Amino acid sequence: MADTNHLHATPRVEGDGLSYSGIVWFVVILTVTTLLAQVLVWGAFEWMEARADSADTARAPLAAPPIKPSIQNGRLVTGTDAPALPAASLVEEPAVLREFRVRENENLSTYGWVDQSAGTVRIPIDRAKDLVIERGLPTRPGAPPSALAGAPAPATTTTPPPTTGNSGH
Repeated sequence: MADTNHLHATPRVEGDGLSYSGIVWFVVILTVTTLLAQVLVWGAFEWMEARADSADTARAPLAAPPIKPSIQNGRLVTGTDAPALPAASLVEEPAVLREFRVRENENLSTYGWVDQSAGTVRIPIDRAKDLVIERGLPTRPGAPPSALAGAPAPATTTTPPPTTGNSGH
């Protein structure tokens, strides 16, 4: 009787030598590692920014609030209450910086309104320095008196220059 349940012999084919499951696992592990590194770096930046903010010195009570410019879509954007900077791309940054410095120099050297409804004005920096010298630094109401406020000014004495002992010989 002939055996009818035998397997038909197929020629053996050599594989390509790649482990596809290994490649898939490598891609998965690489993706997870990359995402984890991004989260760690983002967390480190947030932590350092919080540390820097907490270590900042307090702003002077009469100082204007800071303007926090940002870059969105390659353009410099400032706060709504700040003077608008020209919309320029990052390639035009030198021109934007030059324009910013011109505006800052104008603010430091001219009179003008900061907030007309609140009655806040700006004065030239040289005049402001003279007023501080004349009147002293402004203080907040209820602030403790400064230790230097009532102290007398240091006495200045002039001494004649020393004479030399040359007799002309």
